[in-house]
Amino acid sequence: MCFQILVRFVERVLGGLTFRARYGVIFGLAGLVFGGPAGAQLLPWPAENLPTSENLTAIEGPGNNDFHEDLSAAVWNPLTRTLWLGRNGPGGANSKLWAVVEDGAGSFTVDNRAGNRGEWTNFGDLEGVTQADFAEDVVYLMIEGEERIKEYDVSTYGIAIETNNWNTRSFLPRDGGSGAEGITFVPGSALSAAGFVDQNGNIYSSTQGMDGLMFVGHQNGGAIYVFDLNRTSGNFVFVGKYETGQSDTSGLEFDRSTGKLYIWHDRNIDILSISDLTSTPVSGLTRQFNIVKTYSGPAAQNNEGIAVFPAEECEGGSRSFFMTIDDGGSSALRWYREFTDGCDDDGDSDTVPDLIDNCPLISNLDQADSNQDGVGNACDLDNDGIRGDSDNCPLTSNFDQADSNNDGKGDACTLPPGCG
Repeated sequence: MCFQILVRFVERVLGGLTFRARYGVIFGLAGLVFGGPAGAQLLPWPAENLPTSENLTAIEGPGNNDFHEDLSAAVWNPLTRTLWLGRNGPGGANSKLWAVVEDGAGSFTVDNRAGNRGEWTNFGDLEGVTQADFAEDVVYLMIEGEERIKEYDVSTYGIAIETNNWNTRSFLPRDGGSGAEGITFVPGSALSAAGFVDQNGNIYSSTQGMDGLMFVGHQNGGAIYVFDLNRTSGNFVFVGKYETGQSDTSGLEFDRSTGKLYIWHDRNIDILSISDLTSTPVSGLTRQFNIVKTYSGPAAQNNEGIAVFPAEECEGGSRSFFMTIDDGGSSALRWYREFTDGCDDDGDSDTVPDLIDNCPLISNLDQADSNQDGVGNACDLDNDGIRGDSDNCPLTSNFDQADSNNDGKGDACTLPPGCG
């Protein structure tokens, strides 16, 4: 009896420990599942080619506008539907930040609020931009050279108020012109779902109040450096260094809808890597992110900033992806409308796309869901409506999840006689 329970548990629960709820949100303990190798087969670019993508450069203004030179940063806010863009600027003095929104006619325009243009200037060598809380008029900028993360209140268009300045320089390996470039925020829920670990191999989410961590990509060596920022004290905790398998990282974008980290490698590499946030130790306190996919880039050029629509917006098997091209001239901002990654994944090969699969890692073509809770029977073995990754007794129905001795194992989940 004990053996049968153990076999069933291993084959059906651990074999599909990561579950995906509807709309692509990831749940699970992926860190407990053995990941694939750090490298992955190089796949073709998962979107239309460069010439057929849409050129958005002209939205900044007519003629030789400010997008033409040094456009470097991008992030998409799905809540406010804003594409934030950054320019590093010659010498840093002319760096700029823009808020770009949909124009209602199938394209984009620089936003306007209370008669003020969504444009801010003079940040230094601005190379990366991200947001933590999509509902806040706050951006986090990566300033190369200074190697600092800076927080700005941008609620008043045209006026940026610096509210925090974290000096991360001593943790970043700047070498001449090779400095920090990409930045992205990963929420605590996504870190927990992925089983993210710190440099010591311990499960880590956030201890400094932001409910998430800031990831910084670096040109010198291509590693990603992770920081836990404190907005109240201005302090931070260094979480760890994570290699990517490439010698340069210029752009980062965490896709909250799929739980995947998009990593752009520039400098004649021109590869888009995707990580699931799991990692393995490589040397000392350095770890390496598990790379689940790698794609060839659309063209050998100075691509830097990347941004992606959430998977909920996949239509016909594709969604939108944006790239900035530093010194791209009249072709500095490209919009790829046919980006397929994250829209056609089928992790369990049951022909039901992960986005709508009620049990994406265990094959269940029939999508049976007896209690209609959105989780397939194959992923809810005891049919109590509690997902297997969260159920403290995954093989015995226990709606109340009672755990009298707080040992993490539900009261209903006692072993049969002779198993103890």
